[in-house]
Amino acid sequence: MESESVIFGQILISAATSVTSKVWWSVFDLYLTVAIIASAFFIIWIIYLVVSTRERPGRHTPNQIHPGIIPSANRGRPRNVAFLVVFLVIVFFGLWIYQLPTTNYIKQAPQNAKNELVIDVYASQWIWTFKYPNGYNVTRYATFPTNTTILFRVTSLDVMHEFSVPAFKIKIDAFPGVWNVAWTEVLQSGNYTAFCTELCGLGHATMWAKLNFVSPAQYQAWIASHN
Repeated sequence: MESESVIFGQILISAATSVTSKVWWSVFDLYLTVAIIASAFFIIWIIYLVVSTRERPGRHTPNQIHPGIIPSANRGRPRNVAFLVVFLVIVFFGLWIYQLPTTNYIKQAPQNAKNELVIDVYASQWIWTFKYPNGYNVTRYATFPTNTTILFRVTSLDVMHEFSVPAFKIKIDAFPGVWNVAWTEVLQSGNYTAFCTELCGLGHATMWAKLNFVSPAQYQAWIASHN
């Protein structure tokens, strides 16, 4: 239960946490707004149809369904159905087209970033190992600088895993013999948690790592002490 509460808390962290989470939340907010507006519209429409077509004393309702009587082929409201289909198609493809550049932005690491730090991440049952450019390795607790483009080059030493940091809205597969890249730029100092979100064996639930983000100056002092 504790790990579930940690994950839930990480998911709800403010959009100001990182560049990638800001972009993710912008798309989420749009989807949520469209969903609320569409839901309100359809609820009002359904209420209108229920009220306007309800059976009342003295009201003649053509094509009303009766046992043993086949209704007319012209029964129904084809214009309403056509409107509904067109509306849903426009909303679906509109949202899909809108999110394409955003999704590609999150998936593709920035090229030639001014401040860039490449970290090799090795997944194994059931631990994450982070290798820094100077060759220093850490497990469980890793330190990184804020306001820096962090490239996580992820691979696996045994079975399939998945490197996920809910606070940054990044997730990448870890396959044996394959290097996949996830990136982020963290804007706020603090401790965040990375999880494995691919069922990888009995110790899957314990496969986590704490990511401590500090100022660039603090990071330089820390990494210098581990040369």
